[in-house]
Amino acid sequence: MSNKLQRILKRDKPKADILENMTRTWFKNSDAPEAIVTIKPNTASRSVKQNAFYWRIVSIIADDTGNSPDALHTYFSSQFLEPLIEEVNNKPVVVIKSTTKLTVNEMSKHLLKVVDFADDLGIRLDLPDDWRGLVTAEVESGDTGA
Repeated sequence: MSNKLQRILKRDKPKADILENMTRTWFKNSDAPEAIVTIKPNTASRSVKQNAFYWRIVSIIADDTGNSPDALHTYFSSQFLEPLIEEVNNKPVVVIKSTTKLTVNEMSKHLLKVVDFADDLGIRLDLPDDWRGLVTAEVESGDTGA
């Protein structure tokens, strides 16, 4: 057995049974006399499914507009992601976070903005019925985590 267990806990879901079962399982499968439990914010990067869905949407928009997927990706990043200003050699440089570094929640927001962009242009995306499962409940309910 791995010497580490990991589980995502949701704010609005019961947690006591989950933690008790995890610790019981860990001690049952380990010879260690003690364990450390750490709770931290979920900052996992965007999911593989989110990324595949994003590039599917970008490709559809590219086919409709005649732009390359790379150009659209750069445009969406520059329009929808928060820019950071860094100084290089005493000069300000605008840095845009890569989508590979986005959390699941950040990627959810980005996906919704890209879908809205396509909708504003009248582009039909033919989204699968379960596409909203790729956007977190926090984003759908308007909770930005701020």
